[in-house]
Amino acid sequence: MDLEARKYLFIKELFSIDKESIIDVLEQVLKREKEQHQGISSEQKEELNNRLKSYKDTPEDLLNWEDVKNDW
Repeated sequence: MDLEARKYLFIKELFSIDKESIIDVLEQVLKREKEQHQGISSEQKEELNNRLKSYKDTPEDLLNWEDVKNDW
């Protein structure tokens, strides 16, 4: 059976589910799989967005790499 046929049968099966808990589990699995294939997690994206916002808000608040490197 090809992928398109499997998707169709899966969707048909979804319509027959009458327990919300099963849908919750399926949604969690799909979300986890999607996040794993994105390369970075949602937490990492959030941290990057926070750092970008911080830079945009205060671009003068930067450290010189040479100074940081020498302090270590």
